[in-house]
Amino acid sequence: MSCSDSVQIAKEVADAGKPAGNASIRPRLSRVVALDIVALLDVLAIGTGAFVPAAIYASFGEVIVGWIPLTQAALFSGFVAHLMLRNAGYYDTSKIHDLPQAPMRMLLLAMVSIGSVIGLGLPIERMQWHVLVWYALWLSFSFTILLATRGIAHATLARFTAAGRFERRVAVFGAGAIARRVRNELADPRTGIHFAGVYDDRAGTDRIDAAELEVRGRLSDLLAAADAQAIDDIVIALPQGADGRISSIVRYLEKAPCNVHIVTHIASDIVACDRAHRVSNIGCVGLIDVKDKALSDWAPIVKRAEDIVVAGVLLVVALPILALAIAAIKLESDGPAFYRQRRRGLNRRVFDVLKLRTLKVSEADGEVRQVTPDDDRVTRVGRILRRTSIDELPQLWNVLKGDMSIVGPRPHALVHDEQFSTMLEEYANRHQVKPGITGLAQVNGFRGETRTIEQIKGRVEQDIAYVRSWSLGLDLSIIARTFSIVFSGKNAN
Repeated sequence: MSCSDSVQIAKEVADAGKPAGNASIRPRLSRVVALDIVALLDVLAIGTGAFVPAAIYASFGEVIVGWIPLTQAALFSGFVAHLMLRNAGYYDTSKIHDLPQAPMRMLLLAMVSIGSVIGLGLPIERMQWHVLVWYALWLSFSFTILLATRGIAHATLARFTAAGRFERRVAVFGAGAIARRVRNELADPRTGIHFAGVYDDRAGTDRIDAAELEVRGRLSDLLAAADAQAIDDIVIALPQGADGRISSIVRYLEKAPCNVHIVTHIASDIVACDRAHRVSNIGCVGLIDVKDKALSDWAPIVKRAEDIVVAGVLLVVALPILALAIAAIKLESDGPAFYRQRRRGLNRRVFDVLKLRTLKVSEADGEVRQVTPDDDRVTRVGRILRRTSIDELPQLWNVLKGDMSIVGPRPHALVHDEQFSTMLEEYANRHQVKPGITGLAQVNGFRGETRTIEQIKGRVEQDIAYVRSWSLGLDLSIIARTFSIVFSGKNAN
């Protein structure tokens, strides 16, 4: 299959399920994030009502309860309301198209949550007979706000669901009965789940089953569609006897930026047990989850906020240093102070990385040679810049643009990227997140030149470990350790 065919297949998958009248697919939203926002609004609705009676009494010149115990009561009641609403199924992601309302039940939950602060958050003895008026006003306003926000959320989420914003696109590898079952389970459009098609390496007329499930392409086309963000979940549906084939497919799809599952009739010992596998389902189809999408739900939002804040602060602090470095480069030799080099980033997309020039000559992308400790191409100023990592500071602009992250796998020159990917099958897995200025590999001894296959393998293992275990705490730890390593100049070339 030609490259143009692959692109067309990815486009067809992306177009599948697109709402009529839309010129292009809108970015999909996380159901978890959407319902967390609804939950926050519910908490605010319950808590905000506590301040209404206080404001009314204050307008008449009476202060019955202080602001500190009042705030404590509002927070406590909001927390209790959240627990009860969640336990009652009001944040079920499968019902996002029809967000639960049930006014009478919500009124009962609001009464219990507000009543729970009696004797805990509010000193009743100071309120005397005002207690009945106080709680009646609190309940009335909180319930009104709760109904209003729930109604708006109900209409908004239903509209987003109809427009495909919460759509979960599921593709199946293996044309057979399982693919037909998955398609049948996804027939209800209200679920927000869309059947993205069947893929099989043995594509041909003999692989079209009786249910007319057309094979969209091969395994490479499935990966291309996932890279184009047209697929959220891949279900491997092959016979039990194809254990060797399943194992190789799982390894190949490790680089896919989406969730990967195996139907549960496959024995769990087929897949490497380097991490625990969960069991889930799509309708009545049982699955083994062998891979989770990197940075899902709140993670990309938190990480992007981290990048903007840290990169913005560091860039302001670094401006005088950059000005001095640019002046030094210009005084020592002719040529530009900056240079751009193409690197591969998220989902293997190529972008231009920005650095301060430290070499006497510029190299084309296909001729890049790693810098060694005594490399005669490095200028005198360049040695200082490289030892102190000042040459990397312009990449803060790449972070603000969104091409890179503060923390992530270090991007390599394209020629090295191609070389390393042929040496290590799992190398491409590191492209599931944005590349970083620093990373787990760099703070664990794999900074600088990679001379041996063991060094390359070690760096890749650290990068993949970062992709699988990302957390804000891990990022902050890596940033702190990076400053220590930069000041020591360890492994700087």
